[in-house]
Amino acid sequence: MTSKLITEHRGPIGYLVLNTPQRRNALSLDMWQAIPGFVAQFEQNAEIRCLVITGAGTEAFAAGADISEFEANRATEEAAKIYDNATRMAVSSIIACAKPVVAAIRGICFGGGVALATACDLRLASADARFCIPAARLGIAYGTGGTSRLVQVLGSNVAAEMLITARVYSAHEALACGLVHQIATNTEFDGIVESYTAAIAANAPLSMTATKRAIQAVLTRSPSAISEAELAAGICAKSLDYEEGRAAFMQKREPRFQGH
Repeated sequence: MTSKLITEHRGPIGYLVLNTPQRRNALSLDMWQAIPGFVAQFEQNAEIRCLVITGAGTEAFAAGADISEFEANRATEEAAKIYDNATRMAVSSIIACAKPVVAAIRGICFGGGVALATACDLRLASADARFCIPAARLGIAYGTGGTSRLVQVLGSNVAAEMLITARVYSAHEALACGLVHQIATNTEFDGIVESYTAAIAANAPLSMTATKRAIQAVLTRSPSAISEAELAAGICAKSLDYEEGRAAFMQKREPRFQGH
């Protein structure tokens, strides 16, 4: 396991930590390439009910792609394809993860950091978080993949402003435009993340998977995605967790879901 990415387990919550605080957690090629494998590990661990992606330290979630690598990793068309494929696979692995994925964002969230955060299902931010996609100031552009995800999350108007102006958004602006779901003071942030994810982990795993599949089906209108969503919903209806949910409701107690 590369030290640039570390994993932690806190009960049913798994943490994937971007671990280059000295570079404000800038995303290198090998980090992008490693993300799908780590996501798969969490997805296959039955004890994990929710995954949190965050950055080490308090200065940054991720300052974007590691620009110091661009001369080597994006200097030629072939190198750029390798890099773009790595980012696409990383983002896709998070979107496709069967378990809920939460981005816990402190400080700077720029460029590739925004791409990583918007791949997550839910986003929590500290009050000092800042968001920016500076591509227009670097002379590069997002392809249809990265742009479509941004449009899905923010709508075309906000996505257009973010990409064209390349301006920095405050945490409160990010909350207002739907980029994040909740913000908290710096001192309260860790506690908010813990309570938020604990509440998610207490829900029925099959139901959360089915919800993710249904959302993707609505967004993509892909026949295969629609079939997967209908199958996932059908599994919920026949599950022991559905029986447990009904029983807990009738008995006025908290349900104890097992994921089957």
